[in-house]
Amino acid sequence: MRSNRFEIFSTSILQLIRAVQQMKAQKMAQYDLKSTNALCLCQLLESGEGLSAAELSRQGEIDKAQVSRCMAELTARGFVYRNDQDGRRYKQKYCLTAEGEAVATDVASGLGKIQDAVQKDLTPEELSAFFDTLAQLCRNFEELLDEKKQA
Repeated sequence: MRSNRFEIFSTSILQLIRAVQQMKAQKMAQYDLKSTNALCLCQLLESGEGLSAAELSRQGEIDKAQVSRCMAELTARGFVYRNDQDGRRYKQKYCLTAEGEAVATDVASGLGKIQDAVQKDLTPEELSAFFDTLAQLCRNFEELLDEKKQA
């Protein structure tokens, strides 16, 4: 049984990723946006005061170039604006417009409903244990990758 655990784990993670991507894509299609846009919009909504591109990249574990493209698209669509204070552009925070806040709220609500649906038969304790275990597995994989890079 142990020999199959890695294959089961890998397959399950890939299935989960595909399902999440499809559900996000369906929700974002309502606004003609990509799934990365969902993450950035939700992060900005949650922050309340806006986030810099570097903060969005770090929090969402998204490549900085991808965040830049995402912010350019969301800005062009009128969902976000950059708070350029004193004419400086460097390290300024992106904030939601009123329209962007409405879209982000709808996206967050839709994703929350999906989350509720997939968690329906799990207790809070089971969910907590799952997320704790998943976080530990991620840390372990990161450590292993770091060891391989250094070797």
